[in-house]
Amino acid sequence: MRTPPLILIVEDNPSSLEILSARLSANNYDILTATDGQSGLQLATEKHPDLILLDIMMPKMDGIEVCKRIRADTSLPFMPIIMVTAKTDSKDIIAGLEAGGDEYLTKPVDHAALVARVKSMLRIKALHDTVVEQSGQLEKQLKTAAKIQSLFWPEIPQLGWGSHIWAVSVPAGYVGGDLYDVIQLPDESVLAYVADVAGKGVPAALIMAALSTRIRSESVVASEVGGLLEAVNNNLYSLISDEGFFATILLTRYWPVSGKLEIVRAGHLPPIWITKGGDALPDFKGISVGVNLDVHYEKKEMVLSPGDSILLISDGVIEAENEEKDLFGYDRLMGCLDNTSAAPRGQVLLEEIHNWRGQAAVNDDVTILEIWRDPS
Repeated sequence: MRTPPLILIVEDNPSSLEILSARLSANNYDILTATDGQSGLQLATEKHPDLILLDIMMPKMDGIEVCKRIRADTSLPFMPIIMVTAKTDSKDIIAGLEAGGDEYLTKPVDHAALVARVKSMLRIKALHDTVVEQSGQLEKQLKTAAKIQSLFWPEIPQLGWGSHIWAVSVPAGYVGGDLYDVIQLPDESVLAYVADVAGKGVPAALIMAALSTRIRSESVVASEVGGLLEAVNNNLYSLISDEGFFATILLTRYWPVSGKLEIVRAGHLPPIWITKGGDALPDFKGISVGVNLDVHYEKKEMVLSPGDSILLISDGVIEAENEEKDLFGYDRLMGCLDNTSAAPRGQVLLEEIHNWRGQAAVNDDVTILEIWRDPS
């Protein structure tokens, strides 16, 4: 808002225009004037005044129409509008407010009421401008945070021996609480996981960063995935339990040369195993990390045969919403995978979710990690 504020008075009666201008000038406001609705609309569009006093009954274009057009133009900044009317009929007042007016005055305009309403509307204008400025600063900070968070996504290694990994994470906002990582270990195995921090936005992203750091540090000293997750859980519990946060995770260790796979699960969706062998997925459960101390996580083992794939997904996959608020769902997920013959199937799945969502906003982070072996 300017200092002093700029007020546009739109009034077709010369005497009323002169009185309003004089009273507001005496209170150290800068004044613009227009004598009909069309010229008033043009000045509002060009000059962006801090406040508009708008007569309702005017030639060429009445104040109701001017108000509607100003509010319909999304390129204009917020400009409070005080409707001025010679009528005391409540229908005219209601029409002005429904058109987008913020306040009203009736003629003859009382001087004290005029000054009081102008000051009140200018306070609202100042508060609005402050919020807009702070919102812009926050958006810049979130964009920076998004760039920083993108540094956590690892470079996917080439595994060799006909084994491959593909992964992606799409946050619902600038930053998200989903996480994936692929960590190469000294024995030529890899640690790969998908995690989902409860919540969204900056707090979830910060916990995600802490979780990523802790898993990487524990992977240096822990030789077994269950023990690794137990250590991560105890550390995360001390960090986030008081705030009510927790994280789900599906953690795997994979040996590319043999297809051997170890899995531990902590409150996360189970993996999806695509195999022609007809083998059943091991049944295993585990509580989310950060909920209790000293939790034991059961390790399960399986083997990916040539042609097999295993997908680790976050719940944002099945809970993705379209424009009708319908969920993507498990059946649609499995139908997409069944109709996809070649890996990485996750890439096709991500595109299917995008197309199905349409113009709907992304309602939750979507993360997919896939490990597969070439057919023999």
